[in-house]
Order: sequence, then C-alpha cells, then structure tokens
Amino acid sequence: MSKKKKTPTNGENKSLIQVIIKTHNDTKGGHPHIIVDNVDNKHVSVGLSTKPKKGKNSPNYKLEKSPLNDGKQSFMRRQGTVAPKSEYSGKRNGSLTPKDYAQAKIYGEKAKQKYLDRKKGKKK
Repeated sequence: MSKKKKTPTNGENKSLIQVIIKTHNDTKGGHPHIIVDNVDNKHVSVGLSTKPKKGKNSPNYKLEKSPLNDGKQSFMRRQGTVAPKSEYSGKRNGSLTPKDYAQAKIYGEKAKQKYLDRKKGKKK
C-alpha cells in the first residue's frame, strides 16, 4: 500500500522546495533559521520571523507560505548569517516556494560573500 501526499486541488504544493530548518541559539533562546549553504565548518542561514519588521525601519521579506507549515504568516530576515554549526540545534524539515527559496539563496549568498571577503582580508 503506497502512501499518497495530500495536495490541495489548486496544485499549490506541486513545486515546493524542501529545506532544513534549525534553531540558531542566541542570547534570547534562539529562533528558526533556514540552512541555505555551508562554508568552512559553518552554516549559512537566513532567519525566520513572524513580524513584518525588525526594529523601526528594517522590513522583513514576506514569504508566500510558512516553511514550518503552521499556517501562520512568516517573514524572512533580509540579512543572512554565517555561524558555527555548533550554534544550531533541532533539525526540522520545511518547504519553500521556488520564489521564496530563490530569495533565501540571494540573502545567503550575500552573507557568504561578506564572510569570505572578511576572511580574505585577515590573511593579507
């Protein structure tokens, strides 16, 4: 007996991209991050939020669908993070729409490039 995934009739779930979500532990206890890439012994990730802004003037990117499949409106922080793998815990699976995934890759790539540029600068 094969198990079929339940999909909405409008085909909404057809092309979702599977992602790994881990909690990035910080001073406030941590919050979920989508792991976008790895560099050295570190994860490149983008933070998730339920708030449309961080602070007064920093708008978060509105996701089409919550990657945690919890039905809540989710937002993605616009600045990626490069941190040691030891700072992450609790692996979960999630899914993003292709548009949201492409945006996460852009933020992740910027953070990775910034990290690599900084690292290069130290070696000189």
